[in-house]
Amino acid sequence: MLPVPSPSVTQPPPAEAVTPLIRGLDVLRRLTDADGTLALAELARTSGLARSTVDRICATLAHLGYVRLDGRDASLAPPLMAVANAYLDALRLPALLGPLADRLADELDESVSLAVPDGPDIRFVHQVLRRRALSISFRVGDRLPGGGSAPGLVFRDGLPLAVDDQLVEPGLIAVAVPVRGPGGDVVCAVSVVSHTSRHGVDSLRGAVQSALGACVASMERVLGDQPQATGLRPGPRSSIAGGADFAGAAESAKAGNGSAPVVSLGRGLSVLSVFDGVRPAMALSEIASRAGLARATARRALITYQYLGYVERDERAYRLTPRVLGLGCAPLSRTTLPRIAAPHLAALSERLGESVGLSVADGDRVRCTARVAPRRVMSVDIGVGSRLPAAVTAAGRVLLGEESAGVAAVDGPEDGLRSVAVPVRDRDGRVVSALDVTAHLGRGDTDAWTDALRAAAAAIVADLHVTSRFVPVPVL
Repeated sequence: MLPVPSPSVTQPPPAEAVTPLIRGLDVLRRLTDADGTLALAELARTSGLARSTVDRICATLAHLGYVRLDGRDASLAPPLMAVANAYLDALRLPALLGPLADRLADELDESVSLAVPDGPDIRFVHQVLRRRALSISFRVGDRLPGGGSAPGLVFRDGLPLAVDDQLVEPGLIAVAVPVRGPGGDVVCAVSVVSHTSRHGVDSLRGAVQSALGACVASMERVLGDQPQATGLRPGPRSSIAGGADFAGAAESAKAGNGSAPVVSLGRGLSVLSVFDGVRPAMALSEIASRAGLARATARRALITYQYLGYVERDERAYRLTPRVLGLGCAPLSRTTLPRIAAPHLAALSERLGESVGLSVADGDRVRCTARVAPRRVMSVDIGVGSRLPAAVTAAGRVLLGEESAGVAAVDGPEDGLRSVAVPVRDRDGRVVSALDVTAHLGRGDTDAWTDALRAAAAAIVADLHVTSRFVPVPVL
């Protein structure tokens, strides 16, 4: 039985569509709709697939790094953001217009969004949120009904200024205006979002109209200055390659009917990651070459994506659609560094048999943001939120930049303890956190700890970099 992969898909799939790819995408979409985590049994129930099929699909997705399996649950994993990044890079709008939206949000002290049409609905492709007790929770990748939001009214009705007077939910208000490309077509909508405790609709419109108009004029000048091929440097590519890399996935999934469904799912997913800002649209032969696939294999994957609405074809060129953001982007864009690090901390603690943690600078102290401790008679008890003097901790020395070698080892933060720490760096190379192992002074080997810490930090950094390509990732 094939699941219905999207509410907008009503026709049966073409004969050349790849059934395992349809099923795999349906699993990713259901996990996205469940805010990132769902029990395997619930996936089987809601998709109509056999539990064994769901297990094979999720094992394959886990092998690719797109899903993490924890007992009976499956959760979306940061490497899946490479798919959303491919679309956002190819779209160009977040890179070109995002800085202007950020500036507008600072000027108005309100949340600002960029949205594009996704069929009859809209998808957010850039968000600048104001952090308040009563805050707006939209994230990149979220979808709203076209007729039930200010950006949607811009696209649906062609309005020069659209108003959302609590259409999305009570208390939420917004105004949106179109942004036009060099040819005069509306390429996106920029909206300012607030709530009724701060503004009424009329006062919001009056407060933002001048700055919003100036921002849109700047955005349209930027778009007018850009050639068709932007020359933007593409970001890090996904690690997914051709089908030869999926032999391990087939073995680990233990597919009862042979490895073909597992391999075809992996091969099909590799197609999504080949697009970028330099190549937003490509012919079949180029897609196949960049994905490392046979032309026939790439063609069947593209037929499948067209059927599901993830790819559109313009003459001989294919391009991604905003629907790609429905594959994990919204829940993953809500993540934090401690959440990204959590599975890596658990694996590191199990490997070393010691307490490991993540810390950030907090004035002249360090604050613990995540920690995993083993079950043993004597273990380190440093709770999340604890603050320790930076000068007497390995994490503090790393965060203070006092260790040029990139590793710190100290006796402390109290008598009888030994701590070793390494840095965690953001996309710009700045140290944003420190990863440490802390244990009794008589246990462990500093060199072995250092090697293990560096390997774990590299894994955390890889996940952080792919997640933070187009969305901010808080360190707390």
